[in-house]
Amino acid sequence: MTRLTRALCSIGLTIAMFMGTLDTTIVNIAIPKIMDDLHGSLANTSWVMTIYTLAMSVFMITTSKIADRYGRKKIMLLGLALFGGFSAACTTANSLPILITFRFFQGLGGAIITPIVLPMGIEVFGKEKLNQVAALVGAVTALAAAGGPPIGGMILQVTSWRWIFGINVPLALLAFLLVAFCAHESYDESLAGRIDLPGLLLLTAALGGVTFGLLEGRQYGWHSTLILSSLIGGAVALVAFVVTEHHIKNPLLELDLFHEKTLSASSIVYFMTGFALVGPSLILNYFLQNVLGDSPLHAALIIIPVSLTIMVAMPIGTRLLAKLGAIPVTLAGMILMAASLFLLSLIKTNTATALIVVLLVINGFGFGFSSVSLVASVRYLPKNKSGIGSGIVNAARQIGTCLGIAILVTVLDTNIASAKTQIHHTADQLVTEKTLSPHVKTVAHQQLTKIFSGSSTPTTHQQKKMIRAITKAASAKTNLPKPVAGSDLRKLYDASVALQQGSSKLTNGSATLTKAAQQSRSPLTISITRFGAGVATIAQGQRSALTGIKQIAQKQTLQTTFSEIKQRKNKHLAQAFSHTYLIGALIVLCLSPVAFWTDRRKVASAKAS
Repeated sequence: MTRLTRALCSIGLTIAMFMGTLDTTIVNIAIPKIMDDLHGSLANTSWVMTIYTLAMSVFMITTSKIADRYGRKKIMLLGLALFGGFSAACTTANSLPILITFRFFQGLGGAIITPIVLPMGIEVFGKEKLNQVAALVGAVTALAAAGGPPIGGMILQVTSWRWIFGINVPLALLAFLLVAFCAHESYDESLAGRIDLPGLLLLTAALGGVTFGLLEGRQYGWHSTLILSSLIGGAVALVAFVVTEHHIKNPLLELDLFHEKTLSASSIVYFMTGFALVGPSLILNYFLQNVLGDSPLHAALIIIPVSLTIMVAMPIGTRLLAKLGAIPVTLAGMILMAASLFLLSLIKTNTATALIVVLLVINGFGFGFSSVSLVASVRYLPKNKSGIGSGIVNAARQIGTCLGIAILVTVLDTNIASAKTQIHHTADQLVTEKTLSPHVKTVAHQQLTKIFSGSSTPTTHQQKKMIRAITKAASAKTNLPKPVAGSDLRKLYDASVALQQGSSKLTNGSATLTKAAQQSRSPLTISITRFGAGVATIAQGQRSALTGIKQIAQKQTLQTTFSEIKQRKNKHLAQAFSHTYLIGALIVLCLSPVAFWTDRRKVASAKAS
């Protein structure tokens, strides 16, 4: 194979890897747009991203084995055809069920192409270039996973959500052509016989049950029959799979591979990179858009330093791996990820954007260094086992992402529910304390109860509707309270009251004078009568002025109340996100000692060799 052919093949494989991983996160930011366009609920629309992750997690190991057995190039081309074809189909979907169906088959294509890239790359460049190939694959994977939200945000800014899928079509076509004409076929020559069908079904059931339970437990409830059945059924299927694989002649997954400590430990580390990725790509994105009110594009531009840092961190980590070994690099990566999540827990609504970017850069270095575990995972495996090894470690990252969504988003939902209660209580208390008319207070309490009665966080539309209703109630001119004592409006109000009292005396005097003039039939009668009418008009104007002053004071009080409620709301929501990051940091930190086994080889059994 010439140098040009290797380069072209490498480009094709890189594009395939990038696409397959990118679509696990790029759709997240488009969910609100898809909801509006296809008229779906949040629960139903979330399946657009869930079904892809589910397909990736469930079928990745199985497709790796099939590719090892029947030819990696043939299966890669099939995966690219599926991925590109159903990406095009997604752009034409006119209903939510159709889009979800297309996404499943797109995810199946992603599950095929993602794990096969590494063994095909090793076949192209040789086992001696393993570190460089794995480093490239790891860098592209990390970049694509972290780059999904920023890239999606930029696409949404300039065009329709359909192009989030449509952008894959030309890329898939280019990758298909490059792989078809430049790659050579490769197999795992040690495999013989037919594919282990019982093992395939049991593994699919196990991963499907566990992954579905983790992804949808938050939606259906962790104690629901569906979720408990899914998790328990998945666990039982996993046990049955392990027992079956121990006794079958040609197992789907050689369990002896896990005797290689480097593979096992690296899979756990890569699992944690998927878990920690939820922090910046999903949780922080919610914070930027739902709490700070940033646009999708602005939120994307803030998050994109994670992706850019990974592009720098992964090559550095690979060089350090060659000199120092995997242990210090992966351990440093885990600690940096935990530190970045802890530091993210300290950000508030007034935290400078530059500081948030610095924290994301730290996260990017942690993610990049931890992704070196992909290099280490197949380091001591025989060349013909690199395919199934890649499938195992990539599946671990996908399941880690599922667990991250299950734990961190569930924790966030719980924290936000608590924050909602605090916000509602605080808002009611502020309304009660403020100088407002009884009618305005009644309407405000009713509106607050209405928007906080649902299970979801009040949307911007609901909040605006509430403000309009309360402001309309404040336009009434009856039972208005006096302005707050000590304020400039109160001074103006008191002066106007004094002037009104003087006008009342003048009105009374004018009436007496008019009566006397009428009795004496004086020539001044007409002038005095006109004077009295003028005084009455002035008095009426002063009464209107007092009402206007009260209305202005009430509107100012309302604006202050709305501002204080917003500040308290942001404070409580920021605390909810802070606690979520802390949980994530503790989990990553507790599992960081696993990195100490990412470079300790234990001779595998003859079957694995």
